[in-house]
Amino acid sequence: MWNPILIWSLKAGLLLSLLYGVYFFLFRNNTQFHLKRVLLLSVLVAALLWPVIKFSASEKPVSNTQVFQKLDESLISPVAEIVPKSIEASEALVTETSSVNSTSNIIWRVYLTGVAISLLVFFSELAKLTYWRLTGTELRDLGKNVISHPSVKYPFSFWKWIFIPESVDYSESEWTVIQEHENLHLNQKHTVDILCAALAQCALWYHPAIYLFQKGLKTNHEALADSAVLKSTNFGRYTEILLALSLRTSSVTLGHSFALISSLSKRLKVMKLKKTSKRSSYASLISFAVLVLVIASQTVSYGQRQSNNESQVLKISDLWVASGGQGNQPHYGKEIVEKSGKSPDTWVRLGPHHLTFPVVFLDKHQVLIDNFYFSLKSENENAGQEVGLYINMNSEKKLVFDNVFQRFEPAPNKSELNIELTVEDRLAMFELAKTWVKENVHQVYPDYPMPSEMQFVTNKYLVIRPYTFNPADTIRSKKDVVVANAITREAQPVGGLDRFLKNVVTDVIRTESLKKEDLPDKIEFKFQVSRSGYISQLSLESKVKQNRHEDDVYALLRQLHDNIIAVSNLYSWDPSLEKGKEVSSWVTIEIPKSLL
Repeated sequence: MWNPILIWSLKAGLLLSLLYGVYFFLFRNNTQFHLKRVLLLSVLVAALLWPVIKFSASEKPVSNTQVFQKLDESLISPVAEIVPKSIEASEALVTETSSVNSTSNIIWRVYLTGVAISLLVFFSELAKLTYWRLTGTELRDLGKNVISHPSVKYPFSFWKWIFIPESVDYSESEWTVIQEHENLHLNQKHTVDILCAALAQCALWYHPAIYLFQKGLKTNHEALADSAVLKSTNFGRYTEILLALSLRTSSVTLGHSFALISSLSKRLKVMKLKKTSKRSSYASLISFAVLVLVIASQTVSYGQRQSNNESQVLKISDLWVASGGQGNQPHYGKEIVEKSGKSPDTWVRLGPHHLTFPVVFLDKHQVLIDNFYFSLKSENENAGQEVGLYINMNSEKKLVFDNVFQRFEPAPNKSELNIELTVEDRLAMFELAKTWVKENVHQVYPDYPMPSEMQFVTNKYLVIRPYTFNPADTIRSKKDVVVANAITREAQPVGGLDRFLKNVVTDVIRTESLKKEDLPDKIEFKFQVSRSGYISQLSLESKVKQNRHEDDVYALLRQLHDNIIAVSNLYSWDPSLEKGKEVSSWVTIEIPKSLL
């Protein structure tokens, strides 16, 4: 997958070319130079920041084509609408994606090389100017900010200084014009504009729009200085001085040269322009705002990766992930997600200690899963069925708990996507998972355990199997759950509650320092049992006493939380009945302390 920074630079360059094109079309002959400076800086800021602003995704179909969305899709998705029907097809898809990622890595390295060279040139120029300032001679008789240096070949200004050649003696009239011109640059902080544009150029070094922008910015700066000088100097005399002191090239890109032959004719043309009326400027400004809004409305909102009819975001609620011989549902880690405010791609169970652990997919695998999921989803939408995915990260190329999944209908053609993870893939996923735990989970639960690298890397396959289900079987909210007094038969775990509780407490480890009296008086968990017999929205109802054993209590309760889900997935539940019809309902169970 393409690096997000490179994608940002592509979007920023595209937006800069569009906005600067609108500006140039409307204001190229406008003489309201202060207004033009504000607009130019606004264009730069908008081009750099707009691509990283995130907007909430619309749930309604998007009718118009989004410019940035298409750019995202073309870069992020190397393949489109491909449904692997066999292991061989899916492996071929992985190979194709790897090839695309290899190409994107080469382009990323080239881009970084260009950024590094541009930054080197930028800082070299700053170092040169600093050296001239420190080793130059201050000419107090000409001004408190005038520096002469033997390496300076022409007058120019930078930051708060005016640099002039050491061996050149200017006449009084020439120096008066030079000083007034350069001090205007300094007083209006034009150097800040140039530095910002130069840094932007380092990031967008390959895009021609940034160089056109820099040229336009400097041209406007010179127009501001020229207009100020012409208020006190005759046009003919000013032109004569400019021609006399003009140079063919500039050796300082960060400074404002007094007169360059390459831009002199354009500056003289601008000086002769008839002053633009405020009314005309307001009209141009309104037109500029309208066109910018049109451009903004056509650019993609991050998080709004939609096609004409379908949302293109694979939600965690669409996944059911299993690992290491144990199954789980995506609400694993629910409390962590609620408290940290963030969620990984999914949660998996790692044997042999059944540790619930977050997994962050590599970009190339996420692309495969997304394409696989959305192609199947579009096939089933007309049949009124929704598609979910079982994802098993396992040491073998099979889906664990195969018999449990039979209560759901398999997707058309029994399609299956198998991804074999290389050792490098698994190590990279392990590092991503560790980073996610460190940045999010440990902020909430500092003692959250980390699996060993070997324990994680043992799982070398991602086995993805889709299933279809009726949306009516999925509990959406509390309104969909039948209240207790309307139920004619309570939901029960298959095999009975006693057997269920004994299995839940199996392998639960209680530290030696943790006494039963430190546990809550009642250990109660509440969850929903769907009409299909699966549980969701599991939560702890009991209050934990605040004492020195609080962390140990939470560690034990977390084991119970995970085991309730694992045992429920293994044995399933008989759902509640309402007048002989299976319905969804809330269930509360109490785990006796005597079993712990």
